[in-house]
Amino acid sequence: MNKNESKYFNTANKMHDALIQILDRKDFEYISVKEICEAAGVNRSTFYLHYDNLNDLLSETVEAAYKGFFARYSEVPEAKALKIEDKKSEELFLITPQFLSPYLDFVKENRRLFRLMNEKTDVLGSEKMYGNWFKNIFGPILTKFGVPKEEQPYIMIFYMKGLVGMVTDWVNNDCSTSKEVMMGIISKCIIKP
Repeated sequence: MNKNESKYFNTANKMHDALIQILDRKDFEYISVKEICEAAGVNRSTFYLHYDNLNDLLSETVEAAYKGFFARYSEVPEAKALKIEDKKSEELFLITPQFLSPYLDFVKENRRLFRLMNEKTDVLGSEKMYGNWFKNIFGPILTKFGVPKEEQPYIMIFYMKGLVGMVTDWVNNDCSTSKEVMMGIISKCIIKP
């Protein structure tokens, strides 16, 4: 990455952070470009060099968050080789330290964003993300476990809402419980099929 690309990404990251900071206290439709620029320490022309409007900034911020999340799994061998059709059922149990640890690390480091993604699902598109995970990962896994198609959405909701609820409570308590203890608690709540 050259100096100009680095500067571009640093400025974009400042604006992503500014958007998240402002979204934490007000609704998206009431946020102005001026507020983003002031919070990010950039001028309006810099904003418009990067984006056409606030929706573009929002889209890029969400995309950057998802990329940051999935980058955590690039070092997990099980995640790299997650070819569902080729795996035995016991290899598809994703509530393990290998999968929970990067998830909890990301959440802890991005607490504000995690809270916002659960509070402002319509703006940040987390429901769509969960839908994609269900379609591409969890649905095929449940099928491999022999769970009937009509039951799968309910089982997915049960697990996702339960897991997200536990992690939300952890975040609301400033992640004071250690990650290792949280992984143990989550693992106890999930029964292998």
